Amino acid sequence: MLPVNLIEFEREIVQSKDLLLLANQQCAGLVFPLLDDLRTAPLLSPSPTSGNHAHWVLGHLVLSEDGFRSMMDGTSGKCETMRPLFGGGSKPSPRGDEYPSYDDLLGQLKSRHAETIAWLESMTESDLDNTSKGVPPGFEAFFGTWRQVLLMRAMHWMNHRGQLADCRNAAGRPPLMA
Repeated sequence: MLPVNLIEFEREIVQSKDLLLLANQQCAGLVFPLLDDLRTAPLLSPSPTSGNHAHWVLGHLVLSEDGFRSMMDGTSGKCETMRPLFGGGSKPSPRGDEYPSYDDLLGQLKSRHAETIAWLESMTESDLDNTSKGVPPGFEAFFGTWRQVLLMRAMHWMNHRGQLADCRNAAGRPPLMA
């Protein structure tokens, strides 16, 4: 069981698994409220000239979940058909009519997040040293072991949280956390 606050971490020897669980749970706890709020403005660009709107970020996170898991256990992604819409190098569509529904994507992301957390909870500290499979050349320092993949997963979510916060700002909404 994870400590409920960081002060409890100071009283025990913390394993990297515990920190990865905390980071991946907290990033979801910070991203899902923004995604939920942006249901009513999923295609609003964060700036007048460009940027990733919430619908694109959501689809990208779903696709990325498959990529992270594939790097770890070698399974083929379930979402490869979404790569042209949400993969690296894709551009957010201002209309979004070719995208899966926002609510379907949000449900998929919540389900995959829960699966990832359950899988991480079942791992041992030594499992996290497993070598990743299919890491793109040049990215070994970021994704070389399962531990690194799970750390980058949390950081990736937080990177896109910033974009979602910009979308909320463009919609004239106040910060959720002040």
